[in-house]
Amino acid sequence: MAAKVAKGSVRKSKSIVSKTSLNSPFQKAWNTVVGDDMQFIHHTLLKKIEALGLKKIEPPNRPKKRKGAKKKQGESADEKDTEPNPAEKSCEKDSTHQDDNVLNSGWTHAEIRKQLAIGINEVTRAVEKNELILILVCKSAKPVLITKHLIDLSASRKVPACQLPRLSENIGAALGLKSLLALGFRKDCVFLKEVKSIIPRVPPLDVPWLQSGSTEEAPATDTAPEEDITQEVEKGEEKEKPKAGLKRKMKTEQEESSSVVFQGLKVKKIVPNPNKIRKVKKAAKKK
Repeated sequence: MAAKVAKGSVRKSKSIVSKTSLNSPFQKAWNTVVGDDMQFIHHTLLKKIEALGLKKIEPPNRPKKRKGAKKKQGESADEKDTEPNPAEKSCEKDSTHQDDNVLNSGWTHAEIRKQLAIGINEVTRAVEKNELILILVCKSAKPVLITKHLIDLSASRKVPACQLPRLSENIGAALGLKSLLALGFRKDCVFLKEVKSIIPRVPPLDVPWLQSGSTEEAPATDTAPEEDITQEVEKGEEKEKPKAGLKRKMKTEQEESSSVVFQGLKVKKIVPNPNKIRKVKKAAKKK
């Protein structure tokens, strides 16, 4: 008797999924403010916040309504409707006080609040639009990866930024917040005087691929003299004027781009793709 052969297709082995990822050879790190500079920043900001009276008032948690006591079996239905429950009275009083507190909840000065960027997401959006003049990041932010992207953004926009210990404990508590991981100050804000005094104490960020050169802006020499425009002007001369202006713009853009120096990357290892299907040469097949 011949051995039975199982019918059906043989399952293919699962292909190994390979993903390519790029990693930077450079290491980014925050410059932390410590010592007298840290105390100065905390003191100036707390003093200004207290003077403005800026704070977030959160509504209190509403307590659960107390269930009424079990009704006695001998009471009739009419007596139940007419007699008010003392527990219900106390709940009604609490609800009236809570409604008053809810109306007063929120920021004490909404206009001043709009001049600040509070939180990592709001600070990131504001830096991308180039709206900030100073960024402070709390040292207690974990994992560190959630704030590292602000190093590149602030360095490319030339916005001073640093890591400040106890930012959430001191300034976050003064603003009435449970936690404060990032704080940004917008341009033309109420804190402008304080920000100008803080910026000299902020250490510069070290980003290797965004090292700005020491090139100074040279004054434009090729300025065309003013000429009186008459009615009898040829069409060719009118077309040449906007071209000259475009050339000047291109020169200024090239000078600005040359101030940024990019450092080259070194390839350490090249890994071939294991899933790539390589064609066999015809000469090899004949052999």
